[in-house]
Amino acid sequence: MTDFLHKTWDYLLVAGKATLIQLFVLLGPLLFLAFVMNFLARKNEELSYKTLGQKVYLYVFGWLGTSVHELGHAIFSILFAHRISEIKLFTPGSGKSLGQVKHSYAKGNPYQTIGNFFIGIGPILLGALLLWLATWLLFNLNVINVADKNDVHISHRLFTSFSLIKELAAGIYSGMVDIFHAIIAGHGDYWWKVELFIYLFYAIGSSVTLSSSDIKGAFLGFTYFVILLLIFNLATIWKGDFATRFFEKTGNYLSGFYFLILLSMVLNVVFIGTLFLLALIISPLKAKKPTKSKK
Repeated sequence: MTDFLHKTWDYLLVAGKATLIQLFVLLGPLLFLAFVMNFLARKNEELSYKTLGQKVYLYVFGWLGTSVHELGHAIFSILFAHRISEIKLFTPGSGKSLGQVKHSYAKGNPYQTIGNFFIGIGPILLGALLLWLATWLLFNLNVINVADKNDVHISHRLFTSFSLIKELAAGIYSGMVDIFHAIIAGHGDYWWKVELFIYLFYAIGSSVTLSSSDIKGAFLGFTYFVILLLIFNLATIWKGDFATRFFEKTGNYLSGFYFLILLSMVLNVVFIGTLFLLALIISPLKAKKPTKSKK
């Protein structure tokens, strides 16, 4: 009996460990980048309002990012059979939010419940897909191949060795350099493509974020997703850890999209630095502006 309990406990540990590894490989980098991107986008928006003005920022850049963000929610609502009652892609004059997607689902339906998670992260998935599409259409550049060429592979063994982290960082840097040369250096005669690329990555990249309401809505779906993944591993782990190998291959495939999010983050940092310098210049000018005195 004791031996049976030990074997059962060991089996549960193996299945639980496999589940955690799969979650890390599939979602860890994506959610981490979205968290950092969310911080950069908020800071960028704050500085843009101060220097450019709210209307200029919203109608030049914000309309596209907000529309993509809400469209990401809407598309995954449809894919997971949720009922959409209202879609507002860009409504700056509403006073509440710049956009909104209202949806409902059958609470007892596991598929629709899990859908809440993917609906919540829909802006990240759609934003990354559109950035990949823009890079491919403008420059015939497949960033997935760039990631593979530079050995950028996401694995649960990543944090077991500092040398693996160094190799990953070197691969990311090398891949970013390759993308830069392919886009900037390789298209000097087509500056409109480069300018359009920068605009799209800045505007769409700013939509690759998760608001507090997105996180709240995705939490229940994420819980269901984890439970079902654990049940799957409990039912199949005795046949070997083939699911983890599949998730690692999927993670490697997604590495190209991580490149795009990183590139968008770099552009946002550049814009933040530029806006910060503009704010330093504009603030003293505003302070010196004479005020009309009442007589």
